[in-house]
Amino acid sequence: MKNDFHNEWMILHGDIEKYEKFSLVIKLVSVLTSVFSMAFIANGWISVAVIFVLWLQDGIWKTFQKRLETRVVFIEQTLKNDSAEDHRAFQLYSQWGEKRQGSVGLVKEYLLNSIKPTVAYPYVVLVLLVFIDYQFIG
Repeated sequence: MKNDFHNEWMILHGDIEKYEKFSLVIKLVSVLTSVFSMAFIANGWISVAVIFVLWLQDGIWKTFQKRLETRVVFIEQTLKNDSAEDHRAFQLYSQWGEKRQGSVGLVKEYLLNSIKPTVAYPYVVLVLLVFIDYQFIG
């Protein structure tokens, strides 16, 4: 059992790191899209809408990452306690499915992850920049 948990931990940890990299790619695309839209699109509302779409997508991505983190913490606690005989490795989806709170709960989870400071940055700044550009410069 310990070996299975070690293997699962290694797999999940690698996936968590991949999610982090792709979250940074979403942020970079958002920055580039914002700069492009401020330079070439006269309507600031379109730019803000695109930023919000990318922001929510990043929040969804971070929600997936958080699920993996929850499982990794569970594995670490199980290995630390070593007395949890009823736990089995490789139960990520089963464990998540047991705790899933329906569609409304899922949307709530996405939105809550979207407003975390590490996700909200740079989107709040980009919205402000587009607004300033649209109101005062453009």
